[in-house]
Amino acid sequence: IEYVCLGCKIVEKVPKEVVEYFDMMDDGDTSIPPRFSCESCGAEMYPKDYIGVHGEHYKI
Repeated sequence: IEYVCLGCKIVEKVPKEVVEYFDMMDDGDTSIPPRFSCESCGAEMYPKDYIGVHGEHYKI
């Protein structure tokens, strides 16, 4: 799944299994997608297009 950094706009691929694991382990707000920190600048990374394990569709 492609993730985009909101700071520096770099794109990284994260394995679907990893994203789904973090999605399942997060008991928080399902309107917010699983996020990661950018290794280049530290800003948050969001998925370009991902349908979560709870059926939410996240797209930026």
